[in-house]
Amino acid sequence: MNSKQEGKRERKRGRGDERYRPSDPILAAIGETPMVPYEDPAIDGSIHVKCEFDNPTGSMKDRIAYGMITELESEGVLSPGELIVEASSGNTAGAVALVANRLGYEAVITAPDGTSPQKLGYVEAFGAELVSCPDVDADDERHYRATAERIADERGGVLLDQYSNQANPAVHAAWTGPELTDQCPEVTHVVAPMGTGGTMSGIAKHVKAYDDSVTTVGVDAVQSNISTAFSGAESGPYETAVEGLGQDEKLPTMWFDYVDEVRSVSDEAAFAHARRGAREGGLLVGPSSGAALSVAREIASVDSDAVVVTIACDGGEQYFDTVFDDEWLAERGVDVD
Repeated sequence: MNSKQEGKRERKRGRGDERYRPSDPILAAIGETPMVPYEDPAIDGSIHVKCEFDNPTGSMKDRIAYGMITELESEGVLSPGELIVEASSGNTAGAVALVANRLGYEAVITAPDGTSPQKLGYVEAFGAELVSCPDVDADDERHYRATAERIADERGGVLLDQYSNQANPAVHAAWTGPELTDQCPEVTHVVAPMGTGGTMSGIAKHVKAYDDSVTTVGVDAVQSNISTAFSGAESGPYETAVEGLGQDEKLPTMWFDYVDEVRSVSDEAAFAHARRGAREGGLLVGPSSGAALSVAREIASVDSDAVVVTIACDGGEQYFDTVFDDEWLAERGVDVD
């Protein structure tokens, strides 16, 4: 590592931005997640996994929930006791419920039917209100995002909107990224799943400032339009069984200027690598992390000098009844063994 990199490492050491040092003891457990090596004798390069499932609600979304809410506080938009509204089809639901609970806010979370009950369990456990919505197209007024907007208007609440809120990627640029380069200063590639795109975008922005030779790789689903938006290709239908991966269009939280490439991964490959990670690596992660792991292995398999850091967005215990259930996979015609 050169002196320029060393200087950046010293300036970025620790939790990153001072804003992300809450006094609440539960929220203080967000971040500073461990990074572990992923040992695979079949590859020549090295892979390191940043374990975001070590956050309080088991996912990286704890970071953006805390970041978006405290940013609105600093802007004078939110005061304790007010109503927070958010739409989520996954991990953000529980994260917002936890942070709202600890900071003294009421919270309403809208989610589409079919959202993992394990993920939604956090919502009611932390005392937030859950509104279940039909799983309809985005232009339908009953859609969970449209419903969240309507509830915020009708009840005078503040909509966080992880899908367009620039605090989403900014949190990762100021917080997650500095942790990553501190833990692995020799990183050559960063690989992360893209849903809202905030994680990849924010980390990529920091990493490019740290060392612009690092290659940043976003991971998309095969039937999704993040990769098409990135390449300028014609968009198609969005359909994937991998929770938290892909999007039907480019979102404002996707900062493509800092992303070098976007690779698409099939549902089958995502499931297979999540299961492989557990069985062969002792790493229990969800399917979007499995998709990222498959791309990390592709890179490390062809480049012996590669030092790949991939982001494990959440843990696999939320998917015991899906990804890790042979019958569930068989019903969908998926053979991953």
